Amino acid sequence: MRQGLSTLQRQPLLRHILTYAHERRIRLYVVGGALRDVYMGRVPHDLDLAMAGDVLGFTRRLADHLGAAYVPLDAERGEVRLVYRKRLAFDFARLRGDDVHEDLRHRDFTINAMACTLEHLLCQSTPEIIDPHGGVQDIQARLIRMVSLFSFHEDPLRLLRAFRFAASLAYAIDPLTLAHVEAVAPRLSQVAVERIHSELFKLFSATHSSAHVVTMARVGLLDVMFPELSAGQSLMRAADGPPSLFGHALDTYEAVEQLINTPLADLGVIADDIVTYLRGGERAALIKCAALMHTSGDLLPGRETASQGPLWECLASSDTAEHTTRVWEQVANRLKLSRQRLEYVAMLLAHRRQPFALAALAAQGGLTPRLVHRWSKELGEDVLGVFTLAIGDAMAYGQCDDPVRGSRALGQCAVTVWDLYRQHIRPVLQGPRLITGNDLQQVFHLSPGPAFKTLLDALEVAQIEGHVHTRSEALQWMERRLKQP
Repeated sequence: MRQGLSTLQRQPLLRHILTYAHERRIRLYVVGGALRDVYMGRVPHDLDLAMAGDVLGFTRRLADHLGAAYVPLDAERGEVRLVYRKRLAFDFARLRGDDVHEDLRHRDFTINAMACTLEHLLCQSTPEIIDPHGGVQDIQARLIRMVSLFSFHEDPLRLLRAFRFAASLAYAIDPLTLAHVEAVAPRLSQVAVERIHSELFKLFSATHSSAHVVTMARVGLLDVMFPELSAGQSLMRAADGPPSLFGHALDTYEAVEQLINTPLADLGVIADDIVTYLRGGERAALIKCAALMHTSGDLLPGRETASQGPLWECLASSDTAEHTTRVWEQVANRLKLSRQRLEYVAMLLAHRRQPFALAALAAQGGLTPRLVHRWSKELGEDVLGVFTLAIGDAMAYGQCDDPVRGSRALGQCAVTVWDLYRQHIRPVLQGPRLITGNDLQQVFHLSPGPAFKTLLDALEVAQIEGHVHTRSEALQWMERRLKQP
């Protein structure tokens, strides 16, 4: 605790806030996750402060005094955010109930149901923690435990937050809390979808979330958020058979997460490029989301997976990419995701089988720069995201040594494709054009039309293959091309 505490105690702005409140006989409490983080030795990025009385009036005057931005969050509940120089944020709220103990009874989990006066936090080497529900003990036990049986009824979003906290903190969920989640899981449907998708992507962004996603499936939370996933499918695999489509989706989520955390040795020199591509967490979370959704197009009405033969054959032979994308768009629109998130996952789902086709060509010696150019020109660096999803899919199926569809073959294919793109294709695409559409009109007297793209793409391939290097060579190449019957 001392590490996080000492950083806060050296913060001059907090001292100014404390002095301002003290002069007006206002007692401020540090509550919630900020105090949890301090106790864990972390430095909280935002601070939650609670007080009795006129929160709106006090914080407006405090904002003027500090020169901070005043942002009302919920006037009825007395919730305000102050932002100081666009760097530091402080959330103020009115205590619920008559005192701080009553307020803590309305918190979600015990690790967030602690409080400490701002004065004690800043001025004592060992501040007195108000902890009526055993939050400190649960931090030490690395346990997520609801404050009361009414926690989930007061705010059903807490059902999802339990898993998000467990994943981000690497904690376990208390068995009684988990049982209560299962009992009231349908209540999550009452929550605004904007709040749901915010928590969901925080969960997906956690480094080790797959075990918690599987548990969410078991207790019914995934059914509430993604009914398209589990329609008519059994979660558990038969003892002597392959997993269901839903089970395979969960297996793929786990494999993709494993691949993101520890890239395959077969990826060699591009492993660092994948790490760079995924830096920041947003793409990693979206690829996991695509892994969860990638079999949804196979859940067609009236389709019996068992009658289609082995799962892999069902997935590989069915022409369902378009249907999968439509299902995803339906999910994304229902959750009110941004257009950017929707389109990125849609791109992954639309192209997820292409790496298998390229690996099959590579096994036959038919993987040419022309084919890679056509695909990578459309995707650019997103080929790394598509290969990450495809390799995770193969890892989940377990065909590691298959020369066409195994994760090893896909990893080697990814290295070949990325090397062609990085060394030969990208320099051509990003460099100046040797011939433009204007040249086709003025030099070769062609009329604009669809043929322009075909000709210019063919010239790019000739550059990539090393047949053309200069504008003069490009003009000669184009002249020969136009003379061909």
